[in-house]
Amino acid sequence: MDDHMDSMSQEEFDELKLAYQEAIPAGDALKQQLKAHNKEQKARLNQIHSYMRENNIMSADIGGITIEREEKTTVSVSVKTLEEVFDNPADLEQYKRDHTTTKEVLKVRKPKRRRTDNE
Repeated sequence: MDDHMDSMSQEEFDELKLAYQEAIPAGDALKQQLKAHNKEQKARLNQIHSYMRENNIMSADIGGITIEREEKTTVSVSVKTLEEVFDNPADLEQYKRDHTTTKEVLKVRKPKRRRTDNE
């Protein structure tokens, strides 16, 4: 298959869609295994974090992995708040233009799992 997507034939595209569809069950099985593993790791990490907090430990090295406690302060700003701060609507629009970013994302949505009579 050619690396350039714009030179792909309809037949190649159809084959690619079929291959993608056929690989979904294997990926779902791996995700389930990973989900269980991640749940266990999160519980362990929460215990490590609690211990560090209780003993005022800011950094710990665990087999080459560094775990650090860090305090972050954020400020939440909404458009409504900005409208209250800016008296001039033109200034608000300029601020929005200067501080707005737009990115393109590719969403993959699976159909919701349907209940069967056996459930």
